[in-house]
Amino acid sequence: MRRKIIALIGIASSLFAVVGVRPAFAADTIETWDVGATDLDFYLGVDGIGRPKHERETFADMMLGYGLIKRLSAYFGTTLQCNEYLGDGSGTIYMGMFGTLAETNHFDLDLFLDVRLGGDAFSELQVTPQVELNFDLDPQMRSWGVYLRAGIPIYGQKILASANSGDLKYRTNIGFATTLGTYWTVSQGHQILLEYDMGIHPKPNTNSETETEIGGVALGYNVRVHDSIELINQIHIDIPQEGEPVAAGIMIGMIATMPSS
Repeated sequence: MRRKIIALIGIASSLFAVVGVRPAFAADTIETWDVGATDLDFYLGVDGIGRPKHERETFADMMLGYGLIKRLSAYFGTTLQCNEYLGDGSGTIYMGMFGTLAETNHFDLDLFLDVRLGGDAFSELQVTPQVELNFDLDPQMRSWGVYLRAGIPIYGQKILASANSGDLKYRTNIGFATTLGTYWTVSQGHQILLEYDMGIHPKPNTNSETETEIGGVALGYNVRVHDSIELINQIHIDIPQEGEPVAAGIMIGMIATMPSS
């Protein structure tokens, strides 16, 4: 079963939400597209189920990818988000490139760079270099495998200049986000995936303190219905901390692959 680029869309900012919206997050590994091949991803979902109404979100994500040369691809997309009443909308645009640095029968190493712009009036930029190491028991991913993804989000943030004045200033933050996942190909065209994500990032309005976001667990079920169409289904459970309620997110979508001429 082919690997999808959408996996990296979530790792860059799903833990930090520094650009104003939480992008789609499909559990899967990452692999470049064939030279000249075009990939279209489309997702719909809700997030924050179990939280107060003002914290729940509805989102849509669309991404277009293209295979540039062997083992090097690029993508461009957008994420749209609003509350559960389809109001108070916002959005993010993102782009990036990724490539396979090393590829063997069982181990692959991928590197990629993700750039996204969002926040109020698109005023916040985030740049995230990332790496993924994966092991496939079968080279064609027909059985079982594990993968580890890690990224370093670099982003701007408004903080209080001083506790007394109330004035705001910008600072540049550096965080860390990681995902550990595994997949099992049940039968041809049917794959189950399980992921756990977490991260570390600076606390708002502090100069040096950091906090650990323990993230959550995602369970995905991907079904190939055509040589070029794959359906994506996923539920994500946010692990509560510091008195937070347990929250869930549900996402459905599809991936269409258009081969090169």
